[in-house]
Amino acid sequence: MEAHHDLATAALQAIGIRPSMRTILIRKGYFVGHKYRFDGGVAVWLVEENAIEIYGDDGELLKTLALGPSQKGSAA
Repeated sequence: MEAHHDLATAALQAIGIRPSMRTILIRKGYFVGHKYRFDGGVAVWLVEENAIEIYGDDGELLKTLALGPSQKGSAA
């Protein structure tokens, strides 16, 4: 999980976003991603999508960053 956090943080920093707080996202007892707060909005990284969605403070989707292949359907 920490390697994914490092990858997501590096991707955000590469476009000039410096997260001030990270929240671990859990759904039905399973880790599903991270939410990063930054000055001006939030970024949400979901494991299954393997992409970061960046939202402004008004909730508008500003940008999507693909981190690699999606994790959908990869479980045996």
